[in-house]
Amino acid sequence: MVFDSALSEAAFLLARLLFALVVGYLALGNLLDLESAVGYAQSKGVPLAGISVPLGSLGLLVGALSVLAGVYPALGALAVAVFLVPITVIMHDFWTMDGQDRQNEQIHFLKNVGLIGGALVFLSLSTTAWPLAAGIGL
Repeated sequence: MVFDSALSEAAFLLARLLFALVVGYLALGNLLDLESAVGYAQSKGVPLAGISVPLGSLGLLVGALSVLAGVYPALGALAVAVFLVPITVIMHDFWTMDGQDRQNEQIHFLKNVGLIGGALVFLSLSTTAWPLAAGIGL
């Protein structure tokens, strides 16, 4: 069994909570300041930014809550990863910049890579019964 102790169960719940807090915070930030988020996406050449930013942000929020609660966690983790992969490359293209802009975008790029990794871990564990979770899934 993957979760064979109370410590591993608590650690996994804490990992889900931290992941959901970060992803949810990013999604809510976009939704609460949609005009700025859409404008920034447009400046980076994101197609249909007025539609893709709010829909993508809602997907991130739902994905974060899904992983946290253990409700269709495979779909939630997949939604987060599918959103973050192209956005990371498009929005955080640090390799095209210099100076402080390069450093800032590289930090965001690496943060997103870490979140993608976390989403993939949750996806890989989605067929296992999650402790302290709703246990609703595919």
